[in-house]
Amino acid sequence: MSVLPSQKLSIGELYVAMAVGLILNLLPNDFRNNNNIETISLSETCVFLAAFIITIVFLLIIKRYEAVGAALLTNSVITLGTFLFGTVHGLITSGLNYWPSISEYQLVTMFILWTVPFFITMLMRLFSHEPRDSDESRAGFCRFLVLSLRGLVIIYLLVLVFVQILPSSPNTLPGSRTIYFIPTQRIGQCIENINTWGLLYLLWNGLLLAPLSFSITILRPRTRWWTILFVSFVLGLTVEILQFSFNTGTVYVDDIILYLIGGMLGFFLKHIVDSIRSVITLGTEKTMLSFRFTPVVTAPQGIIESYEEDEEQLEKDEDDEEDFDSDFSDTSEFPALVEPPKTP
Repeated sequence: MSVLPSQKLSIGELYVAMAVGLILNLLPNDFRNNNNIETISLSETCVFLAAFIITIVFLLIIKRYEAVGAALLTNSVITLGTFLFGTVHGLITSGLNYWPSISEYQLVTMFILWTVPFFITMLMRLFSHEPRDSDESRAGFCRFLVLSLRGLVIIYLLVLVFVQILPSSPNTLPGSRTIYFIPTQRIGQCIENINTWGLLYLLWNGLLLAPLSFSITILRPRTRWWTILFVSFVLGLTVEILQFSFNTGTVYVDDIILYLIGGMLGFFLKHIVDSIRSVITLGTEKTMLSFRFTPVVTAPQGIIESYEEDEEQLEKDEDDEEDFDSDFSDTSEFPALVEPPKTP
């Protein structure tokens, strides 16, 4: 394993990456027209397609993985800055009646604008072959992971605090301080209402801790599954306690079960990607998702030529030995030995 090199993006590439991050950040506002449900769904689809096209074109032009990571980090920083600026402006103009919140449309578009560029870049790296698979490209992908996961931490904490824990309004306390200890009760209700709210509930709680466990496994590749399970349990229990304290939701044992499932999904996703990459590279790169990269193993030309000469000399010596053995194995050319006279 080799430590991540210090080579960075040039000033021009950095400016282009920041511009792409700004464009990604402006997409939700450009495509949204009104609050109609059908129009919002269409806007989310347009954001997805635009993010997909921009990422592909950007990678084809720049041809550096870390540029996409810089764009994702820029998008996350602008999102955080916009949210904080709106919060301060709202408190100044409306006083304590203002409460910061994240709408469903904002939540979905933030998810799209991070996952689409990340997974496109990951798939391109996953199936890359020579000459694109070089030490520089492997190191560039490690830098991409560092930058993109920093952006993920910003978005993740923002969503976790203002969507999952805090109430949507200071005057609205929709939850009740009730705890349900019966396992699978809430999951059964979700399955019965799978066509309405059940599927969304299962996906939200089931995937809530997946980004966190995915990032932890990349940061520490030797993390065991039981460690992820324990961390997911502690964090899930903490979230439920905070929800109970702020009176923002009912506490279900099933929520913790879904948190555990999400934590294991993030863990196994990382190892599945690494296993696929190991198969593609015939075992030469066993860990792709890591902050440290495995260099491409190539022998120097002098060593290769010396090895070839030794192989040729070895084959020649073996041929000479076979000829020598065949000469002595043929006894027809030697005269018969004269038996010594018998003594009387």
